[in-house]
Amino acid sequence: MAFHQADSEQAKRDEQKNSILDKAGIPLLRLSTDGSNEKSKIINALSR
Repeated sequence: MAFHQADSEQAKRDEQKNSILDKAGIPLLRLSTDGSNEKSKIINALSR
């Protein structure tokens, strides 16, 4: 899921963060904050 324009500085930082967390085996749950059922997504991710 992309939250920022592909060539933006923030997108580059997100890609770097994704790489670091992936190598460390740390899962990352990215959520939009537009009322797209965030609460249930968090509960679901925590129950894994």
